[in-house]
Amino acid sequence: MTLDKVATQDPQEVVAPVAVPGAPPEDRKSVRRRRKPRAVVAASVLAGAVLLALLGPLLAPHGTGEVLDMPYAPAGGAASLGTDHLGADVLSRFLAGGCSLVLLSVAALAVAYVAGAAAGMLAALRGGRIDTTVLRCADVLLSLPAFLLLSVTVVAVGRGTAGVGAATVVVLLPEIVRVVRAATLQALQHDYVEAALARGERTGYVLMREVLPNLAPVLATDAGVRFVGSVFIVATAGFLGYGAQPPAADWGLMLLENRDGLTLQPLAVAVPAAGILLLLLAANVLLDAIFPAARRPRKRRGKPYPLCADTAEGVNDAVLRLRDLTVEAPAAGPGGSRTIVDGVGLDLVPGRMLALIGPSGSGKTTVGLAALGELRPGLELCRGDVRLAGRPVFGLPQRALRRLRSRHAGYVPQDPRTSLAPTMRVADHIGEFLRARSIRRPERPERIRAALRRVRLPDDDEFLRRLPHQLSGGQRQRVALAAALAHEPDLLVLDEPTSALDPATAAALLADVGDLRRDGGPAVLLIAHDLAQVASIADEVAVLDAGRLVEHGPVAEVLKRPASPAARELVGAARAVALPSARFTAGSESPTETPTDDATGGALPGTAPVLCLSGLDAGRDGRPVLQGIDLSVEPGGCLSVVGPSGGGKTTLLRCLTGLHSEWTGDLRLAGAKVPRGLRGRSGEQLRLVQLVPQDPHDSLNPRHTVGRIVARPLRRHRPDLGPDAVRREVHRLLDRVGLTADHAERVPEQLSGGQRQRVALARALAVEPAVLLCDEVTSALDAPTAATVVALLAELRRETGVALVVVTHDLSVPARLGGRLAVLADGRIRESGPARRLLTSPADPVTGELLAAVPRLPVVAGSVPAAGDR
Repeated sequence: MTLDKVATQDPQEVVAPVAVPGAPPEDRKSVRRRRKPRAVVAASVLAGAVLLALLGPLLAPHGTGEVLDMPYAPAGGAASLGTDHLGADVLSRFLAGGCSLVLLSVAALAVAYVAGAAAGMLAALRGGRIDTTVLRCADVLLSLPAFLLLSVTVVAVGRGTAGVGAATVVVLLPEIVRVVRAATLQALQHDYVEAALARGERTGYVLMREVLPNLAPVLATDAGVRFVGSVFIVATAGFLGYGAQPPAADWGLMLLENRDGLTLQPLAVAVPAAGILLLLLAANVLLDAIFPAARRPRKRRGKPYPLCADTAEGVNDAVLRLRDLTVEAPAAGPGGSRTIVDGVGLDLVPGRMLALIGPSGSGKTTVGLAALGELRPGLELCRGDVRLAGRPVFGLPQRALRRLRSRHAGYVPQDPRTSLAPTMRVADHIGEFLRARSIRRPERPERIRAALRRVRLPDDDEFLRRLPHQLSGGQRQRVALAAALAHEPDLLVLDEPTSALDPATAAALLADVGDLRRDGGPAVLLIAHDLAQVASIADEVAVLDAGRLVEHGPVAEVLKRPASPAARELVGAARAVALPSARFTAGSESPTETPTDDATGGALPGTAPVLCLSGLDAGRDGRPVLQGIDLSVEPGGCLSVVGPSGGGKTTLLRCLTGLHSEWTGDLRLAGAKVPRGLRGRSGEQLRLVQLVPQDPHDSLNPRHTVGRIVARPLRRHRPDLGPDAVRREVHRLLDRVGLTADHAERVPEQLSGGQRQRVALARALAVEPAVLLCDEVTSALDAPTAATVVALLAELRRETGVALVVVTHDLSVPARLGGRLAVLADGRIRESGPARRLLTSPADPVTGELLAAVPRLPVVAGSVPAAGDR
């Protein structure tokens, strides 16, 4: 997927305008005032027009039906704007006629949005027959022309205000339903919504507290557009004679009544037309100013962007050059701005791979996007110079920047689930990239097949016709890589391309990337958080910490003697990824063996399974996903489920939580049979099983504070607690997972990835569950942070007796947690048993492949051992 498409996927993630380098930092309010002067003007004009319409009847000098002169009399005397077809004052009728138009438009829009939003959100959440019924009704209304729908509704209800209002609602309703449903479907994919559903929240709470606040920006934009449409419909109805009837005053009715006298008294038509036009234009300009399209600053006339002193000299053949790159996030208040990237400088030449690593939140992705001339919303380029193929990327017009990137750069995003357009087939996806790069149509088929062969994917017709949902995670990422390589770029930017892949698939993908650049391929900027994964294929390593470049050099030198504390921590964590045969006690760093782990999976002695699953067969869209799954876990026990990507691990967890109901088999919780879906489960069954989602950045609702996030399960499952008791319990839970009471007042964007994962654990522990389901809780974290989260899980297991079911593709997780291990591949459990035995003597080839693919640091003579290896 190209960067241009990635940057426009989410309507809320529009690329932020880049500040002029060298400009002094400003607080957010002053930046908004400076950037949106048109918004103030448009809002003032719109407010004036609305106030004039609402207060007009009080300002009218004459009665709306009072005859002052002959019909169509010119302006002058008592009628300053002349008279209409009846001899009434045009000014008085104009001042009195806007009130009904504005009020009726707003009322109709409000009714349409309340009804449409409720129907759209309910259809998206419930699905099935409700969704089908709502969509078919909307389709029927959309299939009728708006004029016909307006006329039919008015005839059915009757002329006048009520009829026009009902007709406006009917015309607006189907499109609102469609927009809200689509936005809700996107919102429902977030992990925090699934966590709410899994703990048994009611439909009303999920829609109003979890979904609606995050839809507000999109719906506010759409409501503004619909207001313009509502005014137009009401005015049109008045012009057609459907609305207010004579002698009432209405702008649309004035146009209808006086159209025959346009040549005699043009003001009788022009004045109400100007009122409608002013209302519509002001609303449109305000919307455009509040929600602008992405823009970039043009180069200042006669004043090029200031560069560092060394940018005019240096490596002439570098395809990517960064000098003193500094990016800031403006912040309101006296604290000023916050530095995201601070003075980073790098060179990258063709055929070389630079691995950019560092802890979560260190600025890696910001540097990668800045290399292509992009910044995330809310960030500003403070100073520095970025050159791609010798040309500066900041300051270029948008079209020139797209042309430069399309010729010289390729980009592969992090998440394979969103790296491909869901409705485009493999051939069409790669072909679209070639078309955008002006490759002629006859040449595209062979270029598509060559690109697929280059990344070791089939190039037959059957594979070319596949849709993204028919591919595994590794195949999706390879298709995205093939698309980025199809036009043979000079620079390839990979943003953590293996974070969602199992070790074997990740190792194969990185090996292919290494082969590509060694065979005369592009320069590669590889963003990663795991040094062990990239050390064997990268030529250089650059370590970022808090936005600063703290270490940079050849891989061997960095591994041999890391100079900075951040680099030493990353090297130590990478060496700890290795799986010593004796390290299997949870959280232990010294070789120990525990017979209890072999016998009971670390469970409390003499206890019956708290969760028991037998004969599970699950499918999706008519295709089998899981077959014959049997597993159990005792109180205090731990069951880790590992396997290659696409094997069904996440589907297994969704079956256990009830989020996926297309399965058969027997599930028992504390000895009681559990229904398949969420709706059939009791509140107690929902409380006993809690889910910790995969993505720490998506598992918490961004609109809620940490205190509110942790408190909600308490209020849902422990209604006897008062406000003070809830507050004390929230603070206790935060302290239990290593956070402080101060964190309760923060929002998720103010937390690191590890802190967010701890909040998710606190939320799950709030209701004292019997089973904790953890879905890839370390996949999006850097190695040191992941180790602390695993240690916390081990501690919780020992101290609270909660049973753990951990889905992961990181084999160091079961090595540290101990307990039992199940290997899931192709929808079946290939082998299961004590983690110590399976990780030292695997019987199944799949387990052996996963163990062989565990990344290990290359041995460098004279290297300083990590603390855990001494």
